[in-house]
Amino acid sequence: MNLAMRLLIGCAFAACLGTQALAESAIEGLSPLQILLQARLMFPREQLTIRGRVGTAEQRGQHEKLFPYTLNLDWSGATPLAHCRLYALEGSGEAPLQEAEMTRVEGAPHLTLIASDGQRITQSRLNTPIAESDLTWMDLAFDYLWWQDLRRVSDAECHDREIPQRVSGRAAAVIEARPPTPIAGLSAVRIWVDEATGNLLQTAQLDEAGAVARLMYVQKIGREEGRWVPREFRIKRTGSRRITRLTVTSIASESFSVEENAYD
Repeated sequence: MNLAMRLLIGCAFAACLGTQALAESAIEGLSPLQILLQARLMFPREQLTIRGRVGTAEQRGQHEKLFPYTLNLDWSGATPLAHCRLYALEGSGEAPLQEAEMTRVEGAPHLTLIASDGQRITQSRLNTPIAESDLTWMDLAFDYLWWQDLRRVSDAECHDREIPQRVSGRAAAVIEARPPTPIAGLSAVRIWVDEATGNLLQTAQLDEAGAVARLMYVQKIGREEGRWVPREFRIKRTGSRRITRLTVTSIASESFSVEENAYD
């Protein structure tokens, strides 16, 4: 388990990958661009296959609808690539319920939906919900880590706008990132980064008016050999009773493989 946890980090379709331990005050004195670059460099540079489940429930305690997924991440080259398959049933051997590939073309996010007959369809709505959840394709690919129109929200602005600066008990820097090309229904992504480690703690999608439309946060986090490791994420859309839960059940690359019981 320890090897997998060292290679897992956050959010994942996000969505959990590992982090590398950093010194205290890892982002002190860095610009917003450098902070996101630091967070991006913490992701493993090898090809990974992540398997897990996306669960949705309309209220706490209600039986979840579960959708197994397989996520292939390749950030080993100059251009990041994420390929996701979402299934209706686990182990059914059926074709994916939804399949998509996300990369970057000339610096802009590029999402391609793949139909059951193999037809590839370009899709521009990166914040479109996946299946019956509030998870989006942008969540899985962490595309906002490559955006360069950035600003750090000041302490005074956080105070005036009641933007929290602590997440899960951790002091966080708050960054707002605007997409390189227009995305319908999305003006920016607000990102909370752990000041001590540089880890991603929470993100919020902002609508055209700048209000929080959707929040994704770490629900379970542990410490493995000096590394903070997110293990489960929750996604909540403003005004909705539905909760989306994203978990990881296994992760593998050419150098290691850890199965589901390692996360128990």
